[in-house]
Amino acid sequence: MKAIILAAGLGKRLHPLTVNRPKCLVDFGGKAILDHQIDAMLAVDVEEFVIVVGYEADQVKAHCAKKLQQQQQRGGVRFVANSDFDKTNSLYSLSLAAHELDGDVFLLNCDIVFDPRIAHRLTDIECPNVIAVDSQASRPLGEMCVKLSSDNHVEAISKQLNPGTSDALSAQVARFCGAGARSLSAEIARLSTAGGEALFPTSAYGPLIEARQMFGVDVGDLAWAEIDSLHDYEQALEITLPGMVVSSS
Repeated sequence: MKAIILAAGLGKRLHPLTVNRPKCLVDFGGKAILDHQIDAMLAVDVEEFVIVVGYEADQVKAHCAKKLQQQQQRGGVRFVANSDFDKTNSLYSLSLAAHELDGDVFLLNCDIVFDPRIAHRLTDIECPNVIAVDSQASRPLGEMCVKLSSDNHVEAISKQLNPGTSDALSAQVARFCGAGARSLSAEIARLSTAGGEALFPTSAYGPLIEARQMFGVDVGDLAWAEIDSLHDYEQALEITLPGMVVSSS
């Protein structure tokens, strides 16, 4: 199994924490945000890591080389460089790693902290392509909302969805099977050709959603948070971290 982690961005809204330090290496409860993600992936037997880097890329590479030195005997870690990290969005970062979308793949943004049991829940379910959603979270306007069918098929996922008619908030941890990963790669290529540099990866879920091959897995009972700003960071330390199962590695 493989994990693709998008970690190229500047993280301006986390200043001063991200002055000369990438967002993924910001300390969160004694561990870098990225380390929380890596440990969660290792717990579900992920063997290969693909990390898209940009801002302070050398720091991320050095950190991962030390963190995953034993992992080199398995699938190891590979890096994909986004040299345009200061003017592109996460879909562009993912497009640079689209050749890695094969087999069973987790997809993560580097600013998500989450209880490792979320990864287990996405792995244990038999559905082929799944995304963690939180039906208990508030859904502010402009956040990544999800519309679900009665049997948990994803019907829509977008920051433009009406929060009042959506069913959950995306927790932004997804897993794709081989066919789903290939579908995602093909749609990324189409959107990139159409000038989709400013889009999010969820824009490429369209064909899977239309084919009813994307499912939401409710993780509202488990701790997670998106850390996009200093306010998010402080809230996550106060509310999210105490509820997370955190390994000492």
